Amino acid sequence: MRGAFCSDVPALEERYAVVAGYRTHYVVAGAGEPVLLVHGIGGSLLTFQRNIVPLARQARVYALDLPGHGLSDVPDVAYRAEEGGAFILAFIEEVCHAPATLVGVSAGGLMCLLAASERPDLVRRLVLVSSAGLGRDIGWELRLLTLPLLDRFVENATPEQARSALEHQVYDPATITPEFVRAVYATWQRPGTRRAFLRGLRSNVTLFGVRRWRAHMRRLSRLAMPVLIVWGAQDRYIPVRHAYRAARFLAQARLHVLDRCGHMPPYERPAEFNRILADFLG
Repeated sequence: MRGAFCSDVPALEERYAVVAGYRTHYVVAGAGEPVLLVHGIGGSLLTFQRNIVPLARQARVYALDLPGHGLSDVPDVAYRAEEGGAFILAFIEEVCHAPATLVGVSAGGLMCLLAASERPDLVRRLVLVSSAGLGRDIGWELRLLTLPLLDRFVENATPEQARSALEHQVYDPATITPEFVRAVYATWQRPGTRRAFLRGLRSNVTLFGVRRWRAHMRRLSRLAMPVLIVWGAQDRYIPVRHAYRAARFLAQARLHVLDRCGHMPPYERPAEFNRILADFLG
């Protein structure tokens, strides 16, 4: 994992901490106000490998592996988004030790939204990136994976399937490097992580779409902190119309839709994403 990051940069530290009872892997860089980067279901902190050090020039940046992902513990739990939101709040209290800006991608965005609505005293700002939970619609690839007949296919995924899954998340497949595929596939090989992915997906998605999305939207309408919404115009997993819907709910929110961009703006368009986020933090 270390090789996926600029390990020769002194500011970047790799750490473990017990958070809410789970051994949690994370990296931290920089100084100042905490900024916490949260990946989605099936992902890891590798999602933010092109953002951590640049953003650390103006903040203390944390990127974590959620339980069941990356190099963190793999507990026997349901992996509902609500559980993820509670874990994020515990990480802020036990590791950051100060109110943080939350940046969440995909299901990580929904977890950050739930955390912010539950404990606004711990969240200074909220950044929703291609966030789940802002509508029912979600890509059919993910809906079909909720069918139990596909368990063996998912749990025994090959490097070629890892590459295909990553390429489907971006507009330009050429941005997916062999190094990124190898690093992601290595996390998939850890015992229990693919099972955790399936549990998390099925706890939050059905064949008919995202579960409890109306309740999530009600949470969105209660937010009072500054909100930034970033989306890829060509997102194949969560349609960009969800970004516009969320912006209508939050008149004060800033909205940036990136053309020629898919589901992973932090990875696919790092320079532009880092600039947008740095301006929001400024």
